[in-house]
Amino acid sequence: MENSIMSQCGTINIDYVDLKRLPLPEAMSPTHIPVPHFKVADYIRSSIKRRLGAFSITNEQYGISHEGNRCFGLMSLKNRDSQDDYEVVHAFRNSNDMAFSAKVGTGSRVFVSDNFAMSSENEIGAKHTSNVNKNLVKKLYSLNACLIAQGDELHIKYRAYKQFEMNDKMADHFIMESVRQGALQKTKIDLVYAEWKDPKYEEFKPRTGWSLFNAHMEINKGSTIKSKYNALRIYIRHLIQLFATTILYKTLLSCGFTFKSL
Repeated sequence: MENSIMSQCGTINIDYVDLKRLPLPEAMSPTHIPVPHFKVADYIRSSIKRRLGAFSITNEQYGISHEGNRCFGLMSLKNRDSQDDYEVVHAFRNSNDMAFSAKVGTGSRVFVSDNFAMSSENEIGAKHTSNVNKNLVKKLYSLNACLIAQGDELHIKYRAYKQFEMNDKMADHFIMESVRQGALQKTKIDLVYAEWKDPKYEEFKPRTGWSLFNAHMEINKGSTIKSKYNALRIYIRHLIQLFATTILYKTLLSCGFTFKSL
């Protein structure tokens, strides 16, 4: 499934070598300071190496769009607590046509389906103005200083999803409440429920919160970089809030989750 996430986001797959070969971006206004995409990747690499000896980068994926002005990247991270069915990732987006600021965040990728989700509370950003490079590097160090704790929280949360048994009525409630919370489009209600009822992947046949979570992620494939990045962040937060209104709240607490991020 190499680079399938990039194609889901509507980008052209590209490797790091070709990323460096892209023409250097030009400023679009007197105050605009563009940052080459490969430099953002370099900043992340350097920060992980200097601050996170316990983590290593096992894979990198990059995609570009809008004539190379916009980039979306994923770096797979591994440490001794890595799981068999999903991984912790650093994801970034960068725009040199003033479409959006540079952002880096912690997320996850499920291996079997390539479902990707951002963790809404664990991200940093920097506007393309003066000191953008300095600000990005400084904020990356702050982000990575908390990465081990973020990974632990992610494992606790996903373990609770897997332990939480659901039936069709509960799944229907969660899906409809997701729409009311603005975390799911109305046009995708039937698609998510159909994926829940008949999962594409055998791993999601068990009737659990983990299967519903992945049903949402599966249907959200194919979005653009910006909409996918934002929509999945919002959905993760609302899913936790929805689960918190049920018995899963007790399950999460018993697993050690603190809900500090809410």
